[in-house]
Amino acid sequence: MTEVLNPKTALFFLAFLPQFVRPENGSVMLQLATLGVIFVLLGLISTLVFAVGAGGLGAFLRRNPTVLRWQGKAVGGIYCALGIRLALQQR
Repeated sequence: MTEVLNPKTALFFLAFLPQFVRPENGSVMLQLATLGVIFVLLGLISTLVFAVGAGGLGAFLRRNPTVLRWQGKAVGGIYCALGIRLALQQR
């Protein structure tokens, strides 16, 4: 729903898709609709792959407390490094 109401999406499709449409190959509207459906299907497949992968990774992390402990240390180290960099930054 968000993408339907987003004007940037409409501008993207109006700028990008017409270069792949050939009027001599039939209905322009049908070609644009086909390209739009292909775009939506590719987006759906990539989103599903990321969701399933993230679910598997999350399950792996929950089963391994050692990984969680090291993850906390790594995140803490990153925050400390960012704080030190910010403290030493000159204007």
